[in-house]
Amino acid sequence: MNDPFADINVTHRHEERLREESMALIAADPELARRLHMIEKVKALIFGYTINHPSRSEVESTMQLLGIRLFNAAASGLKLALSGYYQTAFHQARDIMETGFLLDFFRTSPDQRSVWRASDRKTRRKLFDPVKIRIALDERDGDTSKKREAEYNKLSELASHATFRGFQLTTRGGFGELGPFVEKINLLAWLEEMVLRLGPSAVMYANQFPAAGARLVLLFQEVGTELIQGFKRRDSSDDDLPPFIEWTVRSTAAWSAVLFGFGFGKSSRSRTSWIPMEASIRKSLGLILAGHIL
Repeated sequence: MNDPFADINVTHRHEERLREESMALIAADPELARRLHMIEKVKALIFGYTINHPSRSEVESTMQLLGIRLFNAAASGLKLALSGYYQTAFHQARDIMETGFLLDFFRTSPDQRSVWRASDRKTRRKLFDPVKIRIALDERDGDTSKKREAEYNKLSELASHATFRGFQLTTRGGFGELGPFVEKINLLAWLEEMVLRLGPSAVMYANQFPAAGARLVLLFQEVGTELIQGFKRRDSSDDDLPPFIEWTVRSTAAWSAVLFGFGFGKSSRSRTSWIPMEASIRKSLGLILAGHIL
């Protein structure tokens, strides 16, 4: 009997084979595996605050809907990246960044959550449009460097908008690839970008629930601490890095030095002295999300 959806099913089987190939690459490379484990832990944090925390108000229920958006974007991005659809996987990272900026805004302007919830399209565009949120955050932080805008524009150019530069994520060896394919350097770039965007956004999300239970707060502290101290310095001048991911590697390379004033792996400090308080996590990961990482 003829399968009326034969092409769709063949494509799916091919995607699953590529997923197995990607997972084998990750399993064989400690750097790739470390980043995937971090994504898994951050997704667990979002899951905990969305499913295991009973909402105490209409506002908290609304924030949990944003948690669902974060989780779904991370899960779909992961599925796309492992199956070799890198450009659309990077688009999910931009969506996560945008949601993270909104959550960061709500973190210090909690009264605006109910305004946002009740706003019509005109009010939402006027007060909560993505560019308006970036401007508000820059003004809040006294930031004139416009790094939020720069980071947002990079992902827009590479993934979300149709640009010639974006074709670098759909070509291999100078030729365009129709459909998915596995490329280790693209996979590494996506894993780094996803940790860079999802991690801080998840922490901003968790901060919407100040009355969370002790178990969730402990998970929040553990994940936030690991995000900050878990990325060792890499040489950003590697010749084998394509220009379109060079900025991603430079971003992850500078985390701990920028955030705490010391480099990763300084064994002279005890592990307990590296554990930041909640406020430190919020401030540090807010800087990461803002792009103060280069």
